[in-house]
Amino acid sequence: MKLELTSTGYLHIPAEEAVRFSTGTAIALVRGEELWVMPVSHLGAGGLLLKQRNSRGDRSLFVQEILPEGVSSGVFDAVWDDQNGAFRLSLFGSQKTTER
Repeated sequence: MKLELTSTGYLHIPAEEAVRFSTGTAIALVRGEELWVMPVSHLGAGGLLLKQRNSRGDRSLFVQEILPEGVSSGVFDAVWDDQNGAFRLSLFGSQKTTER
């Protein structure tokens, strides 16, 4: 799957993948050279808000504050890791550029 990281620091998640975030919140963290985005189990747990981007239900998550230096915008390869319950994006190496 592909997820877009915008030049303004938002990660765009398509509606068909955003259904994994039933509370509308997530935890994002950098592990090594990967960005992990995990759903929060209940609203009281806090986390980052997934904003609705359009009527299809695509979502955006602001992650710029946690990204290491040298990460540029673009479309990234991502996988859902069932064992860890997280989207995993390789921040360096598997990036594909985009004109957005």
